[in-house]
Amino acid sequence: MNLDFWIASLIVVAMPVAMFTDLSTRRIPNLLTFSLLIAAVAARILFQGWPGLALGLTGAVFAPISLLLLHGGRGLGMGDLKLAAGVGAAFGPITAVASMLATALIGGALALFLMLRPGGLLADLIPACLPRMVSPGKNVPVEGCETTQTDAPMTMPYAVAIGLGALLVMAVRLWTDHDVWFL
Repeated sequence: MNLDFWIASLIVVAMPVAMFTDLSTRRIPNLLTFSLLIAAVAARILFQGWPGLALGLTGAVFAPISLLLLHGGRGLGMGDLKLAAGVGAAFGPITAVASMLATALIGGALALFLMLRPGGLLADLIPACLPRMVSPGKNVPVEGCETTQTDAPMTMPYAVAIGLGALLVMAVRLWTDHDVWFL
């Protein structure tokens, strides 16, 4: 067994748990995020020694910072940042940045999907619920297409994007057997 096996095992176990808990409770448990961080740094120390400690800690700093920069410092919760730190510690700084870029792209796609759902911010732009013309100048609303917009802010369980981004980058990294495949 080598470092890649342990990192892959940590990611494959931690990411689905984080996604499930964030979807169901809108929280990512500290026990999960800190366990991922500690286990990743410990694995790096075990297999790489002091350089592994430096890589793990640098990745744990780079991942949440790059995620904050990609989001302009808004919209992320502390659980998301702690989960990103755990992913960064597992991947190291270079692959952590690639993972956060993939996370931002996946998060953008998920946000667009949520906004296009009925009741979402962009739902009124979909022509499926346009009023029918019964006679010239008389519009009748389509039944079942009432909008239910609220003033409450739309939130998204971002651990789903972080988990999918980490799993995607890990799979590509293992497939290509190269840390800087994206360059």
